[in-house]
Amino acid sequence: MRTLIIGAGAIGCYLACKLSEAGADVTLHGLGPAFRRTAESGIDIATREDMRIRRVKVNCALSPPGPVGWDVIIFAVKAHDLPRAAQQFSAHARDGIIVLPQNGLPYWQFLRVAGAEARLASVDPGGIAESALPIAQIAGGVVTKGLTVLADGTLVETVLPADSFAFGDVVANSGVAKPVVSLLQSAGLPAIEVADIRIEKWRKLLVNVAFNPLGAISHLGFGEVLDIEAGERLARAILSEATEVAIHYGVRGLIDAEAALKRASSSRMHKTSMLQDTESGRRLEVEPIVGVLLELAHRAGLQVPTLETIGGCVRLIDHALVKGPIRQIAEKP
Repeated sequence: MRTLIIGAGAIGCYLACKLSEAGADVTLHGLGPAFRRTAESGIDIATREDMRIRRVKVNCALSPPGPVGWDVIIFAVKAHDLPRAAQQFSAHARDGIIVLPQNGLPYWQFLRVAGAEARLASVDPGGIAESALPIAQIAGGVVTKGLTVLADGTLVETVLPADSFAFGDVVANSGVAKPVVSLLQSAGLPAIEVADIRIEKWRKLLVNVAFNPLGAISHLGFGEVLDIEAGERLARAILSEATEVAIHYGVRGLIDAEAALKRASSSRMHKTSMLQDTESGRRLEVEPIVGVLLELAHRAGLQVPTLETIGGCVRLIDHALVKGPIRQIAEKP
C-alpha cells in the first residue's frame, strides 16, 4: 500500500513514524523550516512513561510528490486547512483511498445519508473539499490518542487503554475503511473498523466541545478545568447544550455527562489539541468543534447561550493568534 501523508503535525508525524518502523511504503509531505529539519534528521519520538527518545527516519517530500500511484492518501491536516489541501491534492486522491481523521464534525457528516442531505458551510465554505474529493473513496476517522510536540520538536505519545484509531466507510459498503484498518494494524496501532463512523464523530465531539475550548481559554489540563466550581459548571452547560443539538438531529444516548467528567478528572494534566495549538501559535479548530454545532443549532432554532459565549471566546483567541497582541502566527518564518 503506497501511502502519502499530507501534513506533518503531531498525527501526521506519528503515523509516518509507526508506518515507517513497520516497513510500509510511506511518504510524508509537510511545509516550513521544522519539516525541513525532519526531512534531514528524522523524527524524535518518545513515550511519556519513560521519555526514552528514538529517532525514526521517514521518507519526506519537501515539495508535493507526483500525483500518480498512491493507494492511500491520509490528509493529516487541521479541519480548517482541509479544503485547501483537498483542492491542491485532488489529483493524488483520484484513484486511492482517502483518509480523513480531522477533529469535530466533518463536511460529509450529512452527505450520502438516508433522507435529505445537508451541507455544513462552517467546515467546508463553498463546498471546496466536497468537490475535490470523491466521497465514495473516503474513510472517515476518529483518532483518540494523546500526542504532544515539545519545544525541541520531540513527539511524545501517551499510551492509554482508551487509545483508538476508528475508521468507517463514509459511503456505506464502499469497503475503503477495511484496508486502512489493516494497514494501521500492521504498524501495531489499535485500529478498528466501525459500522457507523458518523456516530463515532458525534461521540468524540460531544466531549471535545467542552474540554477543548475550556483548555484553550484557561491554559489548564483536561481535568484541571474542573478544579473550581465555575469550570465544572461551564463544562456541564456545554455538554448539555451540545447533547440537545445532537438529539435534535436524531442522535441519542452517546454521552454520559458524569462519565465524561470522570474521564476528564482522570487525565488531569493532558493538554487538549486546542490548548496545544494556542501555545504553539497555530490556528484553532473552532469551526468543526464549536462552529458546526452553532450552525446546526441556528438551523434548528435551538437556544445554546453557553455555546455561543464559548464560541466567541475561542474565536477571539484565534483572532489574537493572527492579528491581536499574541501575533504568534504572523511572526513564524
